[in-house]
Parts: sequence; C-alpha cells; structure tokens
Amino acid sequence: MNEMQFYEADRPGLNKNAFPALSHQAHHPHVCDMDIQVKITKDTLVQGFRKAVVIVLAIEKMKKSPKALQLFTDEDLMDIFNTVLEPVDFDTSEFTYAPDSIYQFSEDICCDIEDIDHKSLVLHEPAQLVAVHLQGPNTSHAVRLKMSVYRPKMEAGTRKTPVALNIKGRKLYLSCVWNGGQPVLQLEETNIQGDLDQSTLGRFLFYRVVIGKHTRFESAAFPHWYICTSSESDEVVGMTNRLGEVFIVDYKVTSQS
Repeated sequence: MNEMQFYEADRPGLNKNAFPALSHQAHHPHVCDMDIQVKITKDTLVQGFRKAVVIVLAIEKMKKSPKALQLFTDEDLMDIFNTVLEPVDFDTSEFTYAPDSIYQFSEDICCDIEDIDHKSLVLHEPAQLVAVHLQGPNTSHAVRLKMSVYRPKMEAGTRKTPVALNIKGRKLYLSCVWNGGQPVLQLEETNIQGDLDQSTLGRFLFYRVVIGKHTRFESAAFPHWYICTSSESDEVVGMTNRLGEVFIVDYKVTSQS
C-alpha cells in the first residue's frame, strides 16, 4: 500500500518524514498518492488534526478522477462522519404529540333536538335560535343540527364528548362568548372543518354531557355554563349556570341517517 508523505514547512529537518496512512484507509488500496504540507503548532489538538486530514483526503480523492468517485464507498463516508462528527444518540418516539388545545375530529352526526318540554329549536332571521312548541306541519320549521364530534381529552372524562354545533344546511355555528358581564349564546357564520384548536376556536366548542336518556351541552370556554331554553315558548335560546331552576338544560337528541 502507498504511504502518504507529510512534511513541515518551517522545519526542514522533518522534511519528507513518512507517516503511515490513517488506520481506516488500510482497507482501501485505491487511495491516491499525494504529498501534504502540514504546519503544526503547540496548541493544535491531535483530534482536530486528524479531522482535517480526513477531510482533505476525502476531497482530493473525489476530485482526482471520475473513476475515483466510483471507488468512494459508503464505508468511506461513514469513516469521515465517525471521525469528524461527535457521536449522536437517537431516541425513537412511538407517538405523535399534539398541543393540548387541539381537539382531533372524529365524525359528523346529523340529529334532531328538542328540550324535555318538547320545544323545538327554530331559526329566526338573521341569526337567532328560539325554542318553540311546534305542531303538525309546523314541525318542518325545526332546525336540524350537524354535530361535529371530537375525540375526548383524558381530563374531560368519558361522559363528556367535545362537539361543535352547526345548523345543518347553513354556515351558522353555535358559539358561547362573554358579553354584558356573562357568557351568552350566539350564532356565527363560519366553516369549521377537521381538527379544532380551542385556543382560537374555543367559543364553538361544547361538551356533550349524557345523563340517562338526556343530553346537556356545557360550554368549553365557560365551564358550568349550559345551553338552555326558557320554560316559556317562543323565547331565545341562551346560557345558564343555574341548574334546576327556571331554565331547561336537558335535551332529547335523536341521530338521523
């Protein structure tokens, strides 16, 4: 095997001293012949010198000829990486992380809804929900909801399912916002698709709480505030935190195909 010739520019007495090629090249007989002029200072670390030599040899070998490129193997490249780079430990993760504010979309469910007093929800223009007793042909005025269901967080418990409530056939979503010193229910025109980020769209998120055969809808933005209807007919649907009093918070929700 050919030897690499090193000599120091400022010390003629060491001129042309032969140093054996780096040990990792012993398995590669195609290393080209070259003379390398090296200047060593007292502060130069041996490891740093070795890194520099490896890089120079690799570059010269690749530049030598097109044939040399074919002789530059994966093993050569790994030798360079192992010499120049510090060892790196890799950890394998078996799960993907999503921010706590992200609720992952599961499915859409179309459903009919009425409170336990048999009042249906009716849309009054431009954007207001009213609870009304409907009979006969007037039942067609009741709105149908599209309930977008999201996967529950562990802390939310198994009985609370995050949902967004949309008036089917319209781009109107129920939202709970702070207004006049307390949370209020309103309809907003928007289009929510896929996952829901509570940090930006939290006003549209409600927890569906199933109690026996009935359902309650609790605001995610304002805990313990529920969508409610009045005991009287033709009253606006709102929000309340006073359970068991005048307002009705329990609903019958019937899924539709």
